[in-house]
Amino acid sequence: MKYVIANWKMNMDSRDLAKWSGSFSKKYKEIKKDWRKRKIMEERWPKIVLCPSMIYIPAMCEIAQKVGVQIGSQDVSPFERGAHTGETGSFQIKNFCRYSIVGHSERGEPIEVVERKRDTCFKEGVTPIVCFVNPGDLIRLYKPGAIMAWEDPQNISKDGVYRAEDPEKISAIAKEIRKILPHDAPIVYGGSVNEKNISSISRISELDGALIGNASLDSEIFAAIIRYYI
Repeated sequence: MKYVIANWKMNMDSRDLAKWSGSFSKKYKEIKKDWRKRKIMEERWPKIVLCPSMIYIPAMCEIAQKVGVQIGSQDVSPFERGAHTGETGSFQIKNFCRYSIVGHSERGEPIEVVERKRDTCFKEGVTPIVCFVNPGDLIRLYKPGAIMAWEDPQNISKDGVYRAEDPEKISAIAKEIRKILPHDAPIVYGGSVNEKNISSISRISELDGALIGNASLDSEIFAAIIRYYI
């Protein structure tokens, strides 16, 4: 199974989302039409996960259901429930989301917090997309059922600026990560993934998809990236 995950971060308001969704819906239908013509097996179709800001998750759920994609949250509380002002628990997001990103490097959270977020997701039946930078942390962070998202800090894009990517370096580190994890553990890569480098990244056999930031804000680019995984 391949995963193409859009992390929109703190971008797009309701107007932007409506425009993005309308454009993407058309592109995605075209992709599926091409897929059927090529008679590609159903199990090869990737999981597409959109992660909007928390406030827009309910609105995006209706759109996602029509289009045929999944919704995830960009974060989740490490607490199960209670007096935690401003937090959103996994028992709440499970009504809307099947996935949740936890431990994104931009948040700079201690590994203990990431572990707690991962575990609250599992308790409520939400699949955690567990981010990590240091492969040495995998022994603590991985649990069966989690999607592991390796972030390369040297390549993470910020404010729309893409860093240089090195496919050979990514492949070499992915091989080392694969030695640590079980063979069936899904690993996705995050770090300035875009329409220019997706061809090389998608061919790295040790990876099972991509976690896409800025490039996913453009519906046409995001659709183009998806095509590389079918």
